[in-house]
Amino acid sequence: MIISDTSALVLNFTSPDIWKSKNACDYFARMDLSSADDLLKMFDEEELFMQTQSVSNRKYFVRKKIIEFLEINNSGNQTAQIIILAAGVAPLSVEIASLFPTCKVFDIDKYQMRDKEQFLDGLCPNIYFIEEDITDIQGLTNKMMAMGWNEKEPSLLVMEGIIYYISENELKNILNKFAPVAGLIGDFCLEPEWVNEKTRKFGVDVFRKIKETTGVEHINFYDAPYFTSLLKKCGFLNSEIIYMNTIQIERTGNRIPFNYDDSGWIVLVSSQYMR
Repeated sequence: MIISDTSALVLNFTSPDIWKSKNACDYFARMDLSSADDLLKMFDEEELFMQTQSVSNRKYFVRKKIIEFLEINNSGNQTAQIIILAAGVAPLSVEIASLFPTCKVFDIDKYQMRDKEQFLDGLCPNIYFIEEDITDIQGLTNKMMAMGWNEKEPSLLVMEGIIYYISENELKNILNKFAPVAGLIGDFCLEPEWVNEKTRKFGVDVFRKIKETTGVEHINFYDAPYFTSLLKKCGFLNSEIIYMNTIQIERTGNRIPFNYDDSGWIVLVSSQYMR
């Protein structure tokens, strides 16, 4: 499977110990991430460390919240459903589908879903691969329903590493569609002035380098109160904001390198499934 340089870059920033299932560990180990070699050279040792901690915390937290959701909702006569938007080639769906073989996991992205499906070769039959532009709401939901998504069953919408790259209007359209039928776990990037001066440069510089090398036109930043109000207006009424230092303590046992409440440039958000 050919992996783009930007996808490989993010996977290089991920600690392998995030993944616990044999299937996800094996899948991750088989991936050729060498396409990111040139991009990695743009970062010095400190930048690599900071970004690896940030991305690993993000993936750790997303995994944790999905598991909590499935432990509550994937029982009895219910079939819980995980909807991963902009899933890419990441191992998340493999991890979740392996740990919860009776749940439905929808891997959705504009590219490489067929490649990922072929690479897995039937390993996780409860993953449903959909190639679609996630901002095309009608096309997205039509394909999901054709693949067996049932909006009357518990669903969790996962938006990890994607909110930065879509417009606010596109984000609102997605949130408005799924708020009545799903919970939410995702992340957004803080406006630089909301980040402590000691760590601000790491977020600013990494996104500048990504923008320069990938041709991405816009990267969207939010402040936490505004983003919380946006979620509420779209129908997610019980959202929780989680900062990077909190996740770092939970994942590693100490705050380093996020020594202050405002040290992280990426913020996690969780909205419980309500029906």
